[in-house]
Amino acid sequence: MTTDSATWAWPRSNVDAPAAGQASLVGPTIVPGLGSVPDPEVAPELEAFDRLDALMHRRRGSAPRGANRMRALCHELGDPQRELATIHVVGTDGKTSIVRIAASLLTALGLGCGETTSPHLQDVTERVRIDGHELTREQLLAGFDRLEPAIERAEHALGEPITFFEAITALALRRFADDPVDAAIVEAGIGGTGDATNVLDSRVAVLSLVGLDHAELGDTLAEVAAEKAGIVVPGGQLIAAAQRPEVTATIERVVAERGGHLLLAGRDLGVLTRRSMPGGQEVGLRGLDGSYLRGRLPLAGAHQAANAAVALAAVQSFLGTTDLDPDSLRAGLASVRVPGRVEVVRSPSAPPIVLDGAHDREASRALVAAVRGTFGPSGVTVVMGISGGRDPAPLLAELATLDPHLIVTRASSPTSTPVDELLDRVREAGFEATRAADPIAALREARWWTPPGGCLVVTGSLHLAGEVRGLLQAACADEVDQREDPLSSAG
Repeated sequence: MTTDSATWAWPRSNVDAPAAGQASLVGPTIVPGLGSVPDPEVAPELEAFDRLDALMHRRRGSAPRGANRMRALCHELGDPQRELATIHVVGTDGKTSIVRIAASLLTALGLGCGETTSPHLQDVTERVRIDGHELTREQLLAGFDRLEPAIERAEHALGEPITFFEAITALALRRFADDPVDAAIVEAGIGGTGDATNVLDSRVAVLSLVGLDHAELGDTLAEVAAEKAGIVVPGGQLIAAAQRPEVTATIERVVAERGGHLLLAGRDLGVLTRRSMPGGQEVGLRGLDGSYLRGRLPLAGAHQAANAAVALAAVQSFLGTTDLDPDSLRAGLASVRVPGRVEVVRSPSAPPIVLDGAHDREASRALVAAVRGTFGPSGVTVVMGISGGRDPAPLLAELATLDPHLIVTRASSPTSTPVDELLDRVREAGFEATRAADPIAALREARWWTPPGGCLVVTGSLHLAGEVRGLLQAACADEVDQREDPLSSAG
């Protein structure tokens, strides 16, 4: 199975029409927070997983917002953020895609580039990348060895624990400074002014699409926008995606108060042309000062073309010029990969699969538009699972336009909403739906429900998208082993 360039496989099954919830395949071992890991009998490095798991399960979710803990931790690490030239990316939807695209452009131009994104899809190592490559577990653990005493000192000074997000972000900043990189693109966690990443002094900041997601950021779009735009430093530049009018008015005010400069999609940059094609789309992007870039973007959806325009402008602003080698920029666009964000997975023996973590209205709308534009509106099956506390209504409202059959399941994450609870909500919204106890059962049933020419959409949470992605990869590896082993028999 591939994302339009390699071939993955579905988990094998000898059941033609599985009962909802039935599952007999044994999936990969799941470590909460880390995703798929090898079977213990063939993985003597499980002690390393235990240490990473301990890092993952540091204080999460309940910590007071603010950058004071991060400042203390960075101080104990020698303030690596002061050694870095950074691009700070905030927003509600599209942050990771913008980071990945901008990093790919900078790397293609020959710059050393570090990037942090969150959350991860399958493995914690995804969160820290240099020149397009994830840190290995060994590198991450080496950074953790240096990090642990700094955490202890910071916690002793503060009297409160450092969170996982703060720890992994500080680890990344120290690694970027030590490498060193020419640029570091840092994705914020939640919010902006009160986010841990607001220790950066970024002359260039990026604001992706703003929506209502985390209640602690405000009850209105204007309140959320003010919180996120608050990362702009005095005299800095903010590259902003196209926004709703109340958001635009707010960010204009915040940037003006800081003596900064706002560059807004639709006014100063944007998408001039786009054409869907197998494996993505061809885009014509308007950069800063009237510059133009045409190239292939291996990502689906109009929203990803818009993200690419923002990323291009951010790179131009960061480098202080639009006089950049177009062939290198085209190569950077063409090499972008953003797993789990409208990721199209194709198999020669099964319907195409779209993996996406959409859960709020804006992301759900973008997902549905991408599915329509790529596959058309008919024959859609949706495997859906959400994290606890999320309201499924916005996603369901957008999915309704596809008239899908829904299969409700849950990821292995302990924060996932129970299947029967979500099933009740789905049926109350008027959907025909069935249940599957786990993602393996859901995939089997989805293959039976999805007609020829249709497609399967896996959505609702990145936990679910990542887990399904791991299952498909494992099935592909198993299929390859079966083909390459002459002593094996067909299953």
